[in-house]
Formats: sequence, C-alpha cells, structure tokens
Amino acid sequence: MATSASKSKSEAGGFALIEILIAMAILSIVLLSIFSGVSSGIYVMSGNKNQTMAMIIAKTRMNEFIDEKMRGPDLKDEPVEENQKFSLTRVTERFEHPLLGPLPAKKTTLTVSWKERERERSISLFYIFGEM
Repeated sequence: MATSASKSKSEAGGFALIEILIAMAILSIVLLSIFSGVSSGIYVMSGNKNQTMAMIIAKTRMNEFIDEKMRGPDLKDEPVEENQKFSLTRVTERFEHPLLGPLPAKKTTLTVSWKERERERSISLFYIFGEM
C-alpha cells in the first residue's frame, strides 16, 4: 500500500510540472504577440509624426511662397532650417491641362523629403496660379 501512495504522489507532481510548462509556453506566446503589437504601434506613430511634420513644413513654405507673390528661384534639396532631417524642393513650371492643353497659368510643386528607416519618403503639394 505504501508503494501505491508514493507512486500517485510522484505522478501528480510530474503532471503539475507539465501543466506549468504548458502555461509558460502559452504565456510566452501571448506576451510575444503583445510586444510585437506595441513595437509596430510605436513604428507607425513615429512615421505619422514625420509625415505630419513634413506636411506642416510644406504648407508653411507654400504659404510663404504665395505671400511673396509667387516669386523666387526654384529650390533643389535645400535643408529645412527648423529640422535638418527634412529637405525641400520647389519647382515652378507652365501648367498644362490634360484636356485643354497649355494654359496661361503656372504650377508650383513643393516637395518635402526625409529618410525614415533607410527609406526615402516624401510628400508633395502643388499650387496653380494665373500668370501675371
């Protein structure tokens, strides 16, 4: 009798160890998925921050260009004073309508570009105005 009681105790102890290992495996899978979600969320928020900053820079510079009566030289990869991470390109060219052809108007395209995680990113605005 004593031997059967000792066997049941050792079998119960082994079963508890297996339960603990399975619970730890499930917990590690759940924690890994949570960590992955949080890290990708941080990456997306960082990208949105850069895109929002680029849009603010582009709108500000376009408004300055409009205030200067749409005059000024074209710019090519000029660093932005507020944030050296961004560069600015501005090109003014004659506007051609896809159906009507050339019109007495000009189109200014302003592009803000930056590097994010070894990839070039950019955002562009354009403004069409009549020739004076």
